Amino acid sequence: MNTRRIGSMISPFVSGWGLLWVAFAVGMVIGLGSVGISETGPTLVQLEERAVKEAVEVVADSVVQVSTIGGHEKVDRHLVASGPTTGLIISEDGFILSSAFNFAAEPSSIFVRLPSGKQVAADLVATDYSRMLVLLKARGAAGLPVPDWSGNTEVEVGGWAIAVGRAFRADRPNVAVGIVSARGRLFGKVLQTDAAVSPANYGGPLIDIYGRVLGILVPMSPESTSQSAGLQWYDSGVGFAVPLSPITERIERMKLGEDQQPGRLGVGLLKANPFEDPVTVATVRADSPAASAGLLTGDQIVEVNQQPAATLTRLRYALGPLYAGETVAITVLRGEGHRRVETEVTLAGPPGAYRHAFLGVLPRRPAEAGVVVRATHKESPAEKAGLLPGDRILKIDGAEVKTIGAAIEVMNGVPVGAEVICEIEREGVAQNKTLIAAGLPTEVPVSLPAIEIDNTSSAEIDRDKKYGRDQLKLPQFPNGCVLYVPKSIQRGIDPGLLLWLHAPGDYDAEAQLDAWGPLCEQYNLVFAAPAAGKEDRWQRSEVEYLGQLLLRLVRKYHVDPRRVVVHGRQGGGQMACLLGLAGQQVVRGISLAAAPVPRQVEVPEAEPSTRLAVFAGVPVERSLAMQMREGLRKLSSAGYPVTISSIESELGQLIATERAAVACWIDSLDHF
Repeated sequence: MNTRRIGSMISPFVSGWGLLWVAFAVGMVIGLGSVGISETGPTLVQLEERAVKEAVEVVADSVVQVSTIGGHEKVDRHLVASGPTTGLIISEDGFILSSAFNFAAEPSSIFVRLPSGKQVAADLVATDYSRMLVLLKARGAAGLPVPDWSGNTEVEVGGWAIAVGRAFRADRPNVAVGIVSARGRLFGKVLQTDAAVSPANYGGPLIDIYGRVLGILVPMSPESTSQSAGLQWYDSGVGFAVPLSPITERIERMKLGEDQQPGRLGVGLLKANPFEDPVTVATVRADSPAASAGLLTGDQIVEVNQQPAATLTRLRYALGPLYAGETVAITVLRGEGHRRVETEVTLAGPPGAYRHAFLGVLPRRPAEAGVVVRATHKESPAEKAGLLPGDRILKIDGAEVKTIGAAIEVMNGVPVGAEVICEIEREGVAQNKTLIAAGLPTEVPVSLPAIEIDNTSSAEIDRDKKYGRDQLKLPQFPNGCVLYVPKSIQRGIDPGLLLWLHAPGDYDAEAQLDAWGPLCEQYNLVFAAPAAGKEDRWQRSEVEYLGQLLLRLVRKYHVDPRRVVVHGRQGGGQMACLLGLAGQQVVRGISLAAAPVPRQVEVPEAEPSTRLAVFAGVPVERSLAMQMREGLRKLSSAGYPVTISSIESELGQLIATERAAVACWIDSLDHF
């Protein structure tokens, strides 16, 4: 039956209001005993059922079963099977669209069962990493049935939505019925439906009551872009489908084997309320489209393509549907006078892991009188250029740097390998030094000059600030925490922070206070040792407690934000990794001792505006060392500097020299 016949047969029933009107009319006819739908005629439910079945029949021959063989067993913690899954024919010669989720395991072989029942091999032609679709090509296919697509303007919220798959049986589609819940979800990319959408029909079509394709069913999430993002919502009444009519041109490019990437500006933004606060550029990658278009740190983005984009949410809606290669008009407000500047930006694909640039300067603390060189790293650009302890850095590439944070912010926008001009003052004389920026170091400095804390100063000591051993309890959590606080806080000197997470079943906090106390005094560190809720293990849910504890400690002791480190041994180290990657607005270092990086953790790529370093104490025990190095390579590939140091204990119990190496590494984290 064609779509015209279906439409004429069920036209009174195709909208929510139509259904209510018919139900009311039928009730009135029966109540009055008038002649209406006869008792022997079809009921409203029967008409709806027939309409749904005939809509599915229209598209059924275009919905194919896809089987995969080989590949990974797990993707993003989820166990993946080798099929079958679902795809939708979009051309007579065998091009088929499916969900990228179905191919996240990178299968070695793909097979498609055609409408004739014949199974043929297929090839993965291209992937759309914005909408998370894949395009397949069935080998030797011809004359295949192609469904009609619904135009984007024809999709109505509240209209019928039927999810179709062919995962369970090759000879019969699986069907779930609902409505279109919303348009333009996930920043303009997808339709939302309350029809039950699950791995059984990912890659299949969402159709309307006429059998026209509204979109391809996919899992998706606003928090993540991985191939399994959104999987947790299956069959929950929250399902998504990618409309095809807006991306027709992209599908044609995919047929040529071109992967499609989401479009990116290449800027880092200041953290703010996404619904209210202005969009302020914090960093601009030197190799980005934004840099080529002349965007600057401090610019406030207010319009994209002449449409308002003055909050992060509006900006994401403006840029979300766009692909790499598309050109957009950007309007920003610049400077104290908020001068309007208009420019055009050609969006690019994922830029790859960001590598922060490094001059090799360790600054003196505190930096009340500007940035003074405390030391230079051995063989660093600063040492090679002749910078000396006591030199005052006035400008970096023409930008004034009155604080350590300002110097680091400037360097966050400098690419590795770039020429950097430093204006310094030495013995009252200004001079310029030319340096070639290197990447952040991955070795621990052999030795550093002592931190200059003048205990003989006449400055008044704040007697209210308690130092030495202490405890801290957050009232909303059951966990306890013991502390060691250095004497230097009484003189208003901002300390670093080491959050120590014990191995499961081994919480000997007092022994750790004894071991770390002298180092805390030497390196000006607050040491905090929280206890897990269950003695024998840390629970993933305790990330919230640890995050709240970090914030409390940072505020209470005015912690230097550049030297906040989470250290853990064994299971405590894995918890440190989870916390560090999740809390990059606070944590600047992750220290692991005999602790592999959790395999299920999703490692975000390094960003210009955020620096995070990793220190790993790797035992000589072969199998554990191999496991640790595998995860550390993952972190390094994402752009984070990873320092590896051998330790004696297979259980990660650090001896004095190993603890000193960790403390020295923490002391160097404000270098640039």
